[in-house]
Amino acid sequence: MFLLDTTIPESSLALYDAAQARWYTYGELRSEVASMTESLRGPKALAFCFCRNNIASVVWYLAAVEAGHALALLDDGLTPEFKTRLIELYGPELIQEAGQHGWRQTNAAGEIAPQLAVLLSTSGSTGSPKFVRLTAGNVTANAESISEVLAIGAADRAISSLPMHYSYGLSVLNTHLLRGASMVLTNDGLMSPNFWKLFREQECTAFAGVPYSYQMLRRLGIDGLNVPSLRTMTQAGGKLHTDLVAHFHEKMVERGGRFFVMYGQTEATARIAILPHDRLPEKLGSAGVAIPGGRFHIESDGSESGELIYTGPNVMMGYASCREDLALGDVLRGRLATGDLARLDAEGFVTIEGRMKRDAKLFGLRINLDEIEGMLRAHGPTAVISGPDKLLIYCEHGDETAFARYRMDLAAKLKVNHRALEFFRLERLPVNGSGKIDYQALAANR
Repeated sequence: MFLLDTTIPESSLALYDAAQARWYTYGELRSEVASMTESLRGPKALAFCFCRNNIASVVWYLAAVEAGHALALLDDGLTPEFKTRLIELYGPELIQEAGQHGWRQTNAAGEIAPQLAVLLSTSGSTGSPKFVRLTAGNVTANAESISEVLAIGAADRAISSLPMHYSYGLSVLNTHLLRGASMVLTNDGLMSPNFWKLFREQECTAFAGVPYSYQMLRRLGIDGLNVPSLRTMTQAGGKLHTDLVAHFHEKMVERGGRFFVMYGQTEATARIAILPHDRLPEKLGSAGVAIPGGRFHIESDGSESGELIYTGPNVMMGYASCREDLALGDVLRGRLATGDLARLDAEGFVTIEGRMKRDAKLFGLRINLDEIEGMLRAHGPTAVISGPDKLLIYCEHGDETAFARYRMDLAAKLKVNHRALEFFRLERLPVNGSGKIDYQALAANR
């Protein structure tokens, strides 16, 4: 899918696998993908790849799509119980586990839409088995738009600061392969000294992060990391506080680099808006303009703010919640209702004002607040709202000892820092006239 450009020299460096401490050239990558593609030839099948940031997962991703299968990219760190649940619900014919050279084949079968190529999870790690259904054209169109607006070239080298099963992380991989650039694959997090040692040694030029990444970078101090090769920073996965946007813009300007605020939706393959670095700080607070090929408009009742609607060639076919849904065709026809409340200025710059639905983004993961409530309601009435970079959890039950236990259990399930979960005890949760929880009242008093 991204290895067809024969003008990219065979000897050019493509991917560095940190676990192997080895570079793969474009020639070697093409050979690995071609060999795997041949071994995967056969009737269209559903393939599950429980992946990590390594060469094996990248090869499997590219080969499965090239062989014409529908591939679901999944976190290798999912619990065994959830993996089993997904396999039982979707019945994949092919399963690849991270760290294994081969794969196992099942006897499951079911109709799959001919154009379906990639499946990405919508829910972070809350346990929802819902997928976004994407065509190869969706993925390619987005990669072309993003690589164009970021002016990615052969000299650029990214580091895998995000997992490839996450749409933003996958987008970074796709855009760099499309342009003959290179990427360092590692599973170390940015708080690990090894991450920055690898960044320095391999002279990486690009870093991509979600709001939590930049909060941590502010604490670490970018000047003290000794990364002279860093030239480009991008941020998506939720709204970053304007103070941090201004801070990192200034830091990148000082070193002659660029800082880009971006906005995305897994449903549109990844990133769909970009704030050009030269429009900061003038447009501070904005998420930017639509990427090439895309368009925004506001759907409202006449007010300035309303639901943000995106149209473009990278919009998904639709959702899947079970195996039968994989047979569905393109139900959205290039139009995505984002579920975000937003407004557009005269130049087409969009400002996101909040979610219209009960979803929140935490550390780049989309988390359904109703699902979190469901996990805790066994203990008693519970209401959850999102705060700045954390979840605020109100309970009519429990004490500090119980809250500490809930916090650690939830943090493990969601794979987030336990400090992002704040518990409060209330004698009674506020309710509205219809007897439903009054979330606005909770938000007003937080």
